[in-house]
Amino acid sequence: MTSALFSACQFREQCHSWQEAVTLACKPLEELGAITSAYAQAIIRETEQLGPWYILSPEFALPHARPEEGVISSETHLSLLCLNEAVPFPGHPDVRLIIVLAAASSTRHIEMIQKLVCWLDEGEHLQQLTSMTSQAQLHCTLKACEYLATSGIPAMGK
Repeated sequence: MTSALFSACQFREQCHSWQEAVTLACKPLEELGAITSAYAQAIIRETEQLGPWYILSPEFALPHARPEEGVISSETHLSLLCLNEAVPFPGHPDVRLIIVLAAASSTRHIEMIQKLVCWLDEGEHLQQLTSMTSQAQLHCTLKACEYLATSGIPAMGK
């Protein structure tokens, strides 16, 4: 499930600003050909205007913009960025987990958010991802989650 869920997963020690974090989280989707660079800029612009409305818990943000603002893939994609040091967003708690959503349509946007929330809820995945300290740890955790999902073994923490 994890390889099907995330198009890209990366770990970084830190980002110097929330703008850098958003841009870095979007970069793999741009390299994949799922979005243009305008997509990250649209997220940044909207955050500057409306604030980071997409922060869903103290350490987790799900930034995204409208499909017409730079999504060029007909598929929906997620890019995961884990930070060892939290990055402050305007007027909100520090964030360590950023998952960029690039949906081809509003319908797919809702479906993917539901799928992601279900996955994060099972087996304490959100807590695990917000406590990562290295790329190797992130890789091992996601591989273990994928193995458990395909083997029928109950998820971690259940």
